[in-house]
Formats: sequence, C-alpha cells, structure tokens
Amino acid sequence: MEKPRPRDKQEQVIILEKQSLPRFIVSLLFTLLIWIYSLFVVWFFASALFDTNDRYSGILKIAFKTSNAEVRTFMLIGVCIFLFFLLYFLFWRTYNKKRFGSKTRRKSPMPATVDDLEKLELIPAETIKKLQTSNYIEFEKNPVRDLEK
Repeated sequence: MEKPRPRDKQEQVIILEKQSLPRFIVSLLFTLLIWIYSLFVVWFFASALFDTNDRYSGILKIAFKTSNAEVRTFMLIGVCIFLFFLLYFLFWRTYNKKRFGSKTRRKSPMPATVDDLEKLELIPAETIKKLQTSNYIEFEKNPVRDLEK
C-alpha cells in the first residue's frame, strides 16, 4: 500500500460517546473517590517522609499500627528494589548491545504493493482500489475473507 496521506489541519478524528446523566454522575463520583484516595496515600507517605504528625495522617498511622520510621523503611526498601531492577536492566541492555551489536544492520520492510495484496486473496481487487482512492469508506460487512477453511 502507499504511504498514508497527510491529514488537513482542520480534519480531526473525534470519537464521541453520549453518556446518560446517571452514568456520568456515577463515573464522576468514582473518579473523585479515586482522586481523594490518591491524595490521602500521597499525604500519608509525605508526612512520614518529613516526620510530621497531623491529625489525619496520625489516624491512618494508628489504624495501620505503624510509625514514621517504619513507613520510611518501607519506602527505602521500595527505592532499593527499584534501583536494583534499574541497574539490572541497564546491565542487560549493555550486555545485549555488546553481544548482538546495534540495530543498524536491520532495515525496514519494503512497502506492500497492490499486487502483493491481491496475491493474498483476502480482499477483492476493487475493494483495495476503493480503499486507496477514497477518503471515507463505510462497509456494511467486513470485506476481508476469513482465513478458516
């Protein structure tokens, strides 16, 4: 196939979904609930990191039966695990580059031609031509032939 044509600056693909009012309200409430939960989690870890004990983070620490030092230790372990995996993957990347070389020897495949597509016998030739010449096509049924025989 040929390379795709550049779109006009005014042409945009927009997918619109009309939600009913109850569904929108439920979606909004769940979104707000997740944002509030996220803020509490961030505040919990930030208060432990900076060793502040206010009313709300204190309640959470009492509920979880932890102290600021335990939360900081947990965060330190998490950062150490992250750094371990980061170093491991950097080492693995370097090892693969030294063993297999860079990707410069690879080349991109040649573009498919109309003849190549016709040889596959998955789409009729007139549909291929229609796809290449039209800006907008709407099919009643899928024009691609099933591979099951």
